Amino acid sequence: MPFIGAAIGAIVSAVGAVASFIGGLGFLGKLVIGIGLNLAASALLKQKQKAPEPTGVKIHTEYGADVPRQVACGLVGIAGHEIHVNTFGNDNGWLQDVYQLSDYPCTSLERVAINGEWVTLDAPQANGYRKVTSGEYANLAWIKFHDGNQTTADPDLVDNANPTDRWGESCVGVGCSYVIVKAKYDREKTVGMPDVFFEFKGAKLYDWRKDSTVGGTGPHRWNDPSTHEWTDNPIVIDYNYRRGLSVNGDLFCGMEMPASDLPLDKFTAAANVCDEIVEGEKRYRCSILLDCTATHGNNIESIMKACGGVVIDAPDGSWPMIGAAQPVVATITDDDIVVGEPVRWQAKRSMAELVNSISGTHPDPSQLWSMVGYDPVVLDGAIVVDRRTRDLVMDFPTVTSARQAKQLASIYAAENRLEATAEITLRPRWRGLKAGDWITWQSDRYGTLTYLVTESTLYSLDSQGPRNVRIALQQRDASIYDAVTVPVPVVPYPPGKPVYLQEVQNLQLAGVTAGSGTKLMPAIQASWDAIEDVTVVGVELEWWPTDDPASRASMTVADDQTIAVLTEAVVSDTEYQVRTRLLTSPQRPIAWSAPMAVTTPDQPFTDVTIDPEVINEATDWLNYNTREEIERGLDNATKDMADFDQQYGNIQRLRREAAVTAGNITASYQEAIIVAVGPGSAIAQRIEALEVTIEEDIAQAVDLLTTEINEVDGRVTANANAITSLTAQVDDVEANVTMRGEAMASPGGGWARYGVQVRLESGGDWSQAAFFMDAQPGMSRVIFKADEFIVSDGSTDLVPFFISGGVARMNVANIGTVNSGLIQSNNSKMRIELNNNRILVAD
Repeated sequence: MPFIGAAIGAIVSAVGAVASFIGGLGFLGKLVIGIGLNLAASALLKQKQKAPEPTGVKIHTEYGADVPRQVACGLVGIAGHEIHVNTFGNDNGWLQDVYQLSDYPCTSLERVAINGEWVTLDAPQANGYRKVTSGEYANLAWIKFHDGNQTTADPDLVDNANPTDRWGESCVGVGCSYVIVKAKYDREKTVGMPDVFFEFKGAKLYDWRKDSTVGGTGPHRWNDPSTHEWTDNPIVIDYNYRRGLSVNGDLFCGMEMPASDLPLDKFTAAANVCDEIVEGEKRYRCSILLDCTATHGNNIESIMKACGGVVIDAPDGSWPMIGAAQPVVATITDDDIVVGEPVRWQAKRSMAELVNSISGTHPDPSQLWSMVGYDPVVLDGAIVVDRRTRDLVMDFPTVTSARQAKQLASIYAAENRLEATAEITLRPRWRGLKAGDWITWQSDRYGTLTYLVTESTLYSLDSQGPRNVRIALQQRDASIYDAVTVPVPVVPYPPGKPVYLQEVQNLQLAGVTAGSGTKLMPAIQASWDAIEDVTVVGVELEWWPTDDPASRASMTVADDQTIAVLTEAVVSDTEYQVRTRLLTSPQRPIAWSAPMAVTTPDQPFTDVTIDPEVINEATDWLNYNTREEIERGLDNATKDMADFDQQYGNIQRLRREAAVTAGNITASYQEAIIVAVGPGSAIAQRIEALEVTIEEDIAQAVDLLTTEINEVDGRVTANANAITSLTAQVDDVEANVTMRGEAMASPGGGWARYGVQVRLESGGDWSQAAFFMDAQPGMSRVIFKADEFIVSDGSTDLVPFFISGGVARMNVANIGTVNSGLIQSNNSKMRIELNNNRILVAD
């Protein structure tokens, strides 16, 4: 990084300032940086060729070696200068990214944003790293901050350097503050390099007001940086810059002015004004990255702009005068002016120098340090006088407060309309007037106004007086520093939590007849509006006869359905109560809706065949959200899930894992356990996963156990769930085994289910078999689904019972009473019609 030598002496030479005065005897003082001296007019004249000014925020990451050295002061937000990237571990699965923040020691790292979102960090570990516990890199990234006082190289960077000489023991970074971002690659969750942003407190600086050896109170000492403290006071920053900032004797930033040229009484008065509390915050604060390659004037001008200050340069030193009302130290009249000497008085400025409204931006830490607009300052009276708007855009890149930005804009706008200037020569009794003094001039010709002395010079006129003083004046008024209206707070709108759906909308019930032809049965049809809440994964329905609330039946449908037909335990000409409840992922407590009444039609049961949907429902349940349940279980146990953690609050997680890799072959094992308790709810969950792969071929076994209990409105619902999933896949052949069991109990009802399914896919063709058991109030069911169903007594040559192609065969039967309507031969030539009391035989 380029090195900048220290500049010695004042910012601007004063020699030329008095060249126009005849017989000039000495320079008494001049305001050399025009901050507050018509900054608005200067901005209008310079805005086309305006160079970038030092700021307190850098949104974009800097790369390469040609980056200026900089010293961060105050609260700063930057993306940092990326100086080192390293990958290591199996398959280079670990990333180390090093970002330099400042070339001078800093105080603390306050916040970190990853991919545009502030993340939470846990407590520092023994090695100094803090784990990221929120956002997409939760439990996958770690942050380590070096404040610049380190004396050895970071051991993690040294040990994991790839190749080994990329970060050696000599890479200490003396005096440099930097951050290490360490991340673990996850093929499902981490895509690309993380985009990071850092908010931190900059340099610890010397505050003479806390140094008991120079009239202050406290332990601060200029030559002992360990006594210094963090500050965002712009005057303290200015003082340290003028004295010079060095590391190990290398003064690389600042002016190296001797302390004797910086009068502490003047600096103290200005610093105290900055610390005054206005509307609950300090009057003036500064956030700046001092540019070590910029001119001293640019750096100091940026500091002064943050506090409405001016710099006074005089033979006895230099000091700032803050943007605040000053006492009037003298009142002069026309009699005090040396007769015969020219009086220059100008009432108005050029119209090109006038403004009547100022607006602009400033960095807002609450909105990820984006440049946001402050409340515009509009001078309505000036617009009437000017007969048109004269707008000026004035940004405050070193100001993080909307109130402060508006206060400064108000000062500069009001100052711009104080247009009177003058140059006069006063008698020797007024030679004590110095630059920065406020005086009142009571003039019969020019009126009575208050002025700021901008320049003061001894002036010799021989016979007219040997020690007269020539002063330059700028109109001033204490009212320009009046507090402005507190700006309306800008409320950031980050991606927030949506308004979650609590029940299905527009539920409609109707008694209907289900079936077709002569095979009919009573039913209830429920319908509702389409669900747009992405957290809803299903709808649970429950119904019961109004006169028998203990006899309840239930069913669950997917979130994309808007109609359900209820047939189970439904009889004709009966009033039922129906209610619904949403199922969500992540899970959250959802109350049942209020029950609604519906009456079924007068439709007795007829001869109804088994509805194939019963079989489909069984297999659907076996496969419904199986993979999602497993992934959600793994997430709950291994991540800080915002919704999940907010729901429960009291959570403990255990995790065990092992993995080995050799070339393109991997083997891994994971076990994760979570127990959590929240208001009216508790969950305990264990997931165990084993996986082996060779390139894209895989074998996997996963076991998930979940128990959960919830209390809503005094109603307790308990649920236990077990899922075992086995998968093997090679090329286009995939085999799956799914075993699932679930038990649910709540007041007045419950159900239990268990099922096993085996499936095989080869070349796009599937074959599968399933077994399902279900128990509900008043009904139980066992379902087998397969191309062939065989019951055998173990004999190899005789199968007592066999089903294939939809036809059942029994080789052996010993049947007692048979109730049947029709018995016929395989060739249909003999029929026994039991209902019609006849036997038919055909040739």
